[in-house]
Amino acid sequence: MASRLFLSLLAIAALSPVTALAQALDRAAQQEIISRLDAALKRNYIFPDRIPAISAELGRRVQSQPIDSEQFAESLTLGLIKASEDLHFSVAFDPDRVAAERQAKAKGDETTQARRESERAANFGFRDARRLDGGLAYVRFDFFADPQDAQHMAAGAMRFAEGAKGLIIDLRYNNGGVLEMAQFLMSYLYPAGKELKFFDYYYNDQGVRVRRSQWNLAAVPGQRSADMPVVVLTGSTTFSSAEWMAFSLQRLGRATIIGERTAGGAHPVTSVPIDDRFMLQTPFGQIQDPVSGRDFEGVGVSPDIVVPASEALLAGQRVLLQRRAEAGDADARWALLPIAFALSGKTASATDLDAAVGKYEGRTLIRTATGLAYQWRDRFVLALNPIGEDLFAVQGTDDYRIRLVREKGAVSGLERVWKSGKTVAYRRLG
Repeated sequence: MASRLFLSLLAIAALSPVTALAQALDRAAQQEIISRLDAALKRNYIFPDRIPAISAELGRRVQSQPIDSEQFAESLTLGLIKASEDLHFSVAFDPDRVAAERQAKAKGDETTQARRESERAANFGFRDARRLDGGLAYVRFDFFADPQDAQHMAAGAMRFAEGAKGLIIDLRYNNGGVLEMAQFLMSYLYPAGKELKFFDYYYNDQGVRVRRSQWNLAAVPGQRSADMPVVVLTGSTTFSSAEWMAFSLQRLGRATIIGERTAGGAHPVTSVPIDDRFMLQTPFGQIQDPVSGRDFEGVGVSPDIVVPASEALLAGQRVLLQRRAEAGDADARWALLPIAFALSGKTASATDLDAAVGKYEGRTLIRTATGLAYQWRDRFVLALNPIGEDLFAVQGTDDYRIRLVREKGAVSGLERVWKSGKTVAYRRLG
């Protein structure tokens, strides 16, 4: 068995365009492919008792007329999923991929060079790492790359979060990948020197059922964040390894899951050449959580707080900030205001923005295509973003905000409101 567990919705997809021309398959060729597919399932599929039903469904997809090889692969994929109800199944027509996989295995590699290059070009899945207002850290990654290649990138993302007052891990668009990357990232969230089991898993190895476990790593680059509050964001396309990371952190009580129920693909997969042209992706193992031996196959991971995926980031910020604000943290209360306004769905009307345009003592408010801008000394300009009734954040700084002052409903001045509570007033001149 490969030393890394691969779980992904897109694992079978070629990482470079298919260069080989599709071929027409007559009835005999179709039956031969299904026969080879059946043999591959018997060697690798984790649930052998389901193979007869799968084989029957595949047999019904043989056509008397020739069919394009790519169309036949798609039909077989749909048949596998229909008979097994497992979204991990896939068949692809890709002679180049088959050749590359065989060449890599002959060299003892578990990842083809094409996949490495593609993952490197995609920053190994890491799309965003930044600090949010209120001392929060945010990390988004959209697939789990092999840590042998991507450990430095993952470690950099976790180092970026060091010292934060809360961490948001965004898995809403993550389709899975190598589960050892989840193990690596999760190890940052637990103290060193204490063994903790993340997963139990079972797999077929040449017909023998093998049991293994994944534990937190004894050492990771940089500092651990064992006491940092963690929120994990999920969506309906969160799949496989991403689901397992969310599920395990939830079951172990380490993170709050916020968003939508996940896709429900719990099985590790392997890619197997059927012949020189077709590649099968098949589940070859089972994973169980360390608390009660459960998984989420077919049902997905249920969030602790259910919100639309599009609102999950704001909801995650609110959860992390609210806890601190209720404990008297002034910085959290300051950061919570724009979050609450954004979640309320309220906006500043064009009429209100137009009414604020004008000159003030040493300051000018300018109307822009997207809202308002704040200008001083005739050269410095920063955009304003509405974060409350007559209250605006100043783009580029969180040290102060701008509030409109009204008299009898009309804008009569501005206030610069500092985080400390100090205010400076500017009278309207015209």
